[in-house]
Amino acid sequence: MDSQGQIHDLKRRLLRDVAYLSRRSDLQWNNPIVETIRELRRAALPAVYFGGTLRSLLLGRLLGGRRIGRPRDLDIVVADVSMSSLRERLEQHIVRETRFGGLKIKRNAWHFDIWPLCQTWAFKEDTSLSASFAVLPQTTFFNLEAIAVDVWVKPGGRRQIYSCDDRFFEGMLNQTIELNRESNPYPALCVVRSLVMATSTRFWIGPRLAEFLMRARDQVSDGELDDIQRHHYGARRLHVTDMRRFLEHVAKTFDRAPGKVRPPLQEQLLLWDDSETALPRVNFHVFSSNQRPSHPPLPG
Repeated sequence: MDSQGQIHDLKRRLLRDVAYLSRRSDLQWNNPIVETIRELRRAALPAVYFGGTLRSLLLGRLLGGRRIGRPRDLDIVVADVSMSSLRERLEQHIVRETRFGGLKIKRNAWHFDIWPLCQTWAFKEDTSLSASFAVLPQTTFFNLEAIAVDVWVKPGGRRQIYSCDDRFFEGMLNQTIELNRESNPYPALCVVRSLVMATSTRFWIGPRLAEFLMRARDQVSDGELDDIQRHHYGARRLHVTDMRRFLEHVAKTFDRAPGKVRPPLQEQLLLWDDSETALPRVNFHVFSSNQRPSHPPLPG
């Protein structure tokens, strides 16, 4: 199957999984999702699932072997609504407002980040961009978040995928995390997320992202690396020492041969010092130049 056929297959799978996630109100685990969608639909508010939600959904199926992937939380972008109106509609579920200009809401065990389309940082920062669902994938830092899919559709309509030039699907097929749009209000957070994502997926790091990490590594302190992941993930995912080793590995590998960089894979190290007995121990895989990722290639 050629690349276009593979991309078509991934789109078909993603649409099927989004439909399953959005409709199965008889399943207790996703009932809060369906209820949230119904509220948006009743209000006739166009909305899309966005970014990491869809990446997690697809990766859960392709790499995790699950019938359907389960995202950690859900990012939903809503059009034709002001922040004040959205806040009023979701008032009883709001936990707090986010630093990106949206709302963090909670329903049962599910967390949602919901914000108006016009509040997307890149649209406010770059007036040359048209604030639309079609352009939304151009605003993400990572290629593996450059994706949006309709939350609900009118009767007789078809759920739409917004993926611009399909760099999201190409990244999935090539198993490569790449920089999509560098302009970002929180570059240090992007460093942390890059390392965590590469470690969890074992995908390659693209050349543009590798260059970004090389430039950024001396601009972020150890304290920031630690504090950011605790705040963003709610817990420490990687030890700072190993994050520094990872960044050094990227720099040395890229200097030696500019191009894609394989993530750390072999030789397990403990992420926590022996003195940190109160903390859980997590295995970290350090790069070995003659080994490929251990997970199978994606279908196609």
